[in-house]
Amino acid sequence: MKLGESLEDYLETLLILEETGKIRCVDVATRMQVSKPSVNKAMNVLKEKGYVLQESYGSIHLTEEGRKIAESVYQRHKGIAQFLHQVLGVSASTADEDACHIEHQISDETFQKMMEYINNK
Repeated sequence: MKLGESLEDYLETLLILEETGKIRCVDVATRMQVSKPSVNKAMNVLKEKGYVLQESYGSIHLTEEGRKIAESVYQRHKGIAQFLHQVLGVSASTADEDACHIEHQISDETFQKMMEYINNK
């Protein structure tokens, strides 16, 4: 099920922030450069869909299903950025920025072919 670019970005950010420990709305807002009300709205949608758990004004946790989606998006992001940087010679920062947008639109087939190319290089 497609969540849309924005919600997928939130899940990906939660996965990344999880490595730092406790995830708070303010941390998500800072990392994504969005307002705290925007984060609260997104978290409510993700809670309704069963992808996150959040204590009232407390820390945020990915559910098992939320983690699967977040990991998939993050893997796509890293793979696309790697392809753009290593194969096409795009600067690392531009590759990362572009991967952020491409990861939501690229077909599974194209992504797999990119990864095959990198792995066989």
